[in-house]
Amino acid sequence: MPKAETELFFIGMGLSGLNSCTLETLDILEKMDKVFVEQYTNFIPEEIPPLLKHIRPEISILTRKDLENNDQLFLENIKGKSSAILIPGDPFVATTHNSLRLAAIQRGFTCRIVHNASIISAAASVSGLSSYRFGRTVTCPFPHNASEFPYEIIKLNKQIGAHTLVLLDIELSTGEFLTVNEAISILLELEEKRKEKIFTKPDLVVGLAQIGTKNEAISAGAAEEVMTLAWRKIGPPQALIACAKSLHFTEEETLKTLWKVRLSNQRVDK
Repeated sequence: MPKAETELFFIGMGLSGLNSCTLETLDILEKMDKVFVEQYTNFIPEEIPPLLKHIRPEISILTRKDLENNDQLFLENIKGKSSAILIPGDPFVATTHNSLRLAAIQRGFTCRIVHNASIISAAASVSGLSSYRFGRTVTCPFPHNASEFPYEIIKLNKQIGAHTLVLLDIELSTGEFLTVNEAISILLELEEKRKEKIFTKPDLVVGLAQIGTKNEAISAGAAEEVMTLAWRKIGPPQALIACAKSLHFTEEETLKTLWKVRLSNQRVDK
C-alpha cells in the first residue's frame, strides 16, 4: 500500500470494539505513524486485544473535545503523516465524523475508509427481519430530552409497511444509557398521549442489546412482554425494532423459529 504525504484512515471497528477489527485493519495499522481510537460515540471494551498490543505506534484515545471542538488542531498535529482513527461500527453510518473528513480533505489530506459491521445492518440480520423492509432509523432520547420524534418516525414507517430501527440514547461521559424497556415505556406514554394506535402494548417489537458481543441479548414479542426482561443488567448499547403492522411469511417463520414469537394477532403478507 503506497503512502501518500498525508493520509487519514477512518476505520470501522465493528460491533464489539477493537475485538472485531478486520485483518485488513491490522495490516493498515502496522504502517501508520499515528493510531487513534475514538471512544465517545459508543460504548466499547477498554481492553486492547493481544494482536493490537503489538502494533506500533501505540493507540491513543480521542475524546469528543479532541475531534469536534479542536479538529483543526488535531489535523495540524498529524499533517504530513499517515494516521488512522478507529471508530465504533462503520465510520460514517452516523454523521458525527463527516465534518472531520471534509476538513481533512480541504487541508489536502488523502482520506480512506475501511468499513465494518454496524447495528444498522446487524439489526436486520440478527432479528431475522428483512433488511428491505426497514424504513427510516430514529434515536430515542432520554426522558429529560423528551421528544415525540421517535413516535412520528414509527408512524411514518408503519404507513408504508416498514419496520423501524430505534437506536437508544447513550451518554458516555456519565455511563448513562437508555434501555429497551425504558424506550418501550416512553413510546407507550406517547401512545397514551396521542391515541393513534401507532405503538401499543400488543405490538410486535424486537429488543436488542450488545449485539455482536458474547453477551448479546435478543427478545422478540409483544411490547408488554419484551419490556419485562431485565435489560439494564445486560448493559449497553441497546436498540429496539418496532415491527411493521404486517410481516412477510418468511419473516413470520423466522421469528417463530428463532424467538418463539406468537403471531396469532399479526396479519401476514403472502
